[in-house]
Amino acid sequence: MNKNEDTYKSILKTHSNTLIVQDGKTLVTLLQSIHNSAMTLSLIPFCALYCRSAKEFLCIEENGNEIEKEVKDIRDGLKIFTGKYSKGKKMAVESDDQQNEIFQSKLRFSFTKKLNIHLNLGVYFNEQGKVVFDTQLASFYLNIPKSNEASSGAHAMMVGQKLGKEMAEILIKYYGINDLADGRILFNSVPKYGYIDFNTNKKNVFFNKNFDKETNLVLLHMLSTIGFVNNLLVPVFPDKNVWLLRIIYITAHNTWLGINKFRQHFEQEHQSKIEILDYTRGIKKDIKLLSTPFRNCMMHYDLVDKNNHPIILQEWYDSEKPLYGLVESCYDGMHFNQYYNEIYKLSQELEKYLLSYFTINRMNIHWDWDC
Repeated sequence: MNKNEDTYKSILKTHSNTLIVQDGKTLVTLLQSIHNSAMTLSLIPFCALYCRSAKEFLCIEENGNEIEKEVKDIRDGLKIFTGKYSKGKKMAVESDDQQNEIFQSKLRFSFTKKLNIHLNLGVYFNEQGKVVFDTQLASFYLNIPKSNEASSGAHAMMVGQKLGKEMAEILIKYYGINDLADGRILFNSVPKYGYIDFNTNKKNVFFNKNFDKETNLVLLHMLSTIGFVNNLLVPVFPDKNVWLLRIIYITAHNTWLGINKFRQHFEQEHQSKIEILDYTRGIKKDIKLLSTPFRNCMMHYDLVDKNNHPIILQEWYDSEKPLYGLVESCYDGMHFNQYYNEIYKLSQELEKYLLSYFTINRMNIHWDWDC
């Protein structure tokens, strides 16, 4: 049934509000259900993304307070490897230097601080040996000021409380939602994971010997982000979910851009002695899944573009569909479930490509903690 365009855009605005509420309740329920440090720390930038995107749609003006600036900085951290390669490398250097300083200072005796024996990077692996988290990336997302004397754990709790307050304000103040949790979602347990600690100032078999430390860290941080989504986040969801699709898409899109920046950097530098692995097989043909209109709707909640045109075509609109016909409109009639499967497959291929740069000995993974 064809609707007047103004009426139709009004309907889409209502659906945008519904998505904000649904995503907010999904995220709150997830955080309340999953008590796990790697999960919670890895979710911080996605919590910040939700807060910023919802407030942008609601036209809530920034008042310049410290919380809003911190949320914006954390949200922007998701895109750190999609811009200039030098910017991502600078982030890796600064995070490594900070963790180096922190763990060196924890050595008990002053003379041992000169021995370079501290471990300043923790990498977490699942039982299949896939990377799911690294502590230097978490430190970057937490955005801990150098002048802050609080421990990383205390700072993480403070950031989490700020983001929780922001999410609650959106749902309660602007939507009148008092029951913040979605009782319909029963999450699975977090997959088991272990860890290996490294000193990044020393050579190790895990890092790729063809690259310097900073390049290895850039690749590791991209791998940790997409590895978390594929191997920790997706398994805890019992079913396909709109918010989960949003996170899979955003991570895959940003990782794809990051890999391209990495490859372009080495091609421009003419470093012919360094072998950059071919990533075209199984990946390049699937890049059609990363459309600009769909990307905008994943990063933001507006279903009407900047030219005031509906992104969901009326011919595909259906109020009963998970995204109301957005997937069908952007991908020639492809259904939500089919697109979810395809974008998740692409995400796994991107992870596999990044993983191929590292050498993982599963025998070295420690499991001596309660995950």
